[in-house]
Amino acid sequence: MTKTPISITIEGLSQEGRGVGRHHGKTVFVMGAVPGDQVLVKVVAQHNRYDEAEIIMLEQASPDRREPLCHYDSECGGCQLLQLKPEAQRHWKWQQFQTDLSKAVDIKHCQLEAPIYGEEEGYRRRARLVLGRNKSDKLPKLGFRAKGSNEIVDIEQCPMLTSALNQSLVDKRQQQLAAASRSLKELTVVEADNGIFWSDQQPEVLPCYQLGDLTLNFPVTGFVQVNADINQQMVNQALAWLALSPSHQVLDAFCGVGNFSLAIAQQLHDQQGKVIGIEGDADLVKMAQQNATTNKLDNAHFYKADLFQPVIDLAWFRKQKYDSVLLDPGRQGAFALCKVLGKLKPERIVYVSCNTATLIRDLKALTEQGYRLKKATLLDMFPNTAHTEAMVLLVKSAKPANKRKIGVFKL
Repeated sequence: MTKTPISITIEGLSQEGRGVGRHHGKTVFVMGAVPGDQVLVKVVAQHNRYDEAEIIMLEQASPDRREPLCHYDSECGGCQLLQLKPEAQRHWKWQQFQTDLSKAVDIKHCQLEAPIYGEEEGYRRRARLVLGRNKSDKLPKLGFRAKGSNEIVDIEQCPMLTSALNQSLVDKRQQQLAAASRSLKELTVVEADNGIFWSDQQPEVLPCYQLGDLTLNFPVTGFVQVNADINQQMVNQALAWLALSPSHQVLDAFCGVGNFSLAIAQQLHDQQGKVIGIEGDADLVKMAQQNATTNKLDNAHFYKADLFQPVIDLAWFRKQKYDSVLLDPGRQGAFALCKVLGKLKPERIVYVSCNTATLIRDLKALTEQGYRLKKATLLDMFPNTAHTEAMVLLVKSAKPANKRKIGVFKL
């Protein structure tokens, strides 16, 4: 490996937020660099098709570069794009999404709708913290994982957290540090509409959040969308794309506590109209059903099933007709379900994804069953990070797509 520093111009961003340049025709990924930077770097890892490098000196700053919002930026592994101006973050995320989508499926007839954006700071209502003593200095620390290691970065405040969460960090800090040990402990803290909840404390009531005029309980350590404002806009967008009629029957796969299901149920007023929610966690299924009862929605029904295993023989799949399907899986996607979803013959499928790579893989399976991509958009659920949320609408077409024209873009 050469130890000679090299000077390169950063031309773009990778999926994980690293700057991308080229040296003698070979791609070089540079952590902390932004498009437009001229940087002197040292190569720290060489591979057949690309190299990885670290910045030695910023020779010329990009006009899109800024001073990071957070003074922990050089240590903390939480945010990857703090050095990039908000409008530039949005531009590169949107460009990357369009590029990935176009390399995976035919988007000639797909309507790309304006991305959905929210506040740049103070948007996170939930955080996963680490408490313990680092091996290096043995000091008690409460914060986030360091970049590229299991060490803890001791953090007193985080600009991405809501003001209420930051205040709770102040209030609980000394109490938590007193309990720190060499055995690292993960803690979840969440701001609900009925207070602040820590995972190491037994709550007297369950945390809850408002979604329109719905009230949904959720477990302290369970999944909840961290950005309340974008979540509301996301649900509204999904409802618009589903184009529901009162008598529709809808499948909501990976339904959690009913974030989409209950909003869908409100749109179904006919005696035949109902939503079936499927979730792999029995506790979440129970909570979703209780949420339906609390909100007086008797047309929402929830069942437990492992959606990564074959489902075609299960009653909710085999015996039920669905007009529409909503998918909201985790980062691993919904490949097993997507491979057989065409058997249900829904007219519309809305797919919400937090991982473009698995979304693209699953879109291929759906287009091969006769569905075409009609609409797509991006939701900036996690500003200042490389992560995004995507939403696509597929509609049933007259005939299956030509498989020879569809490929998967491997990220």
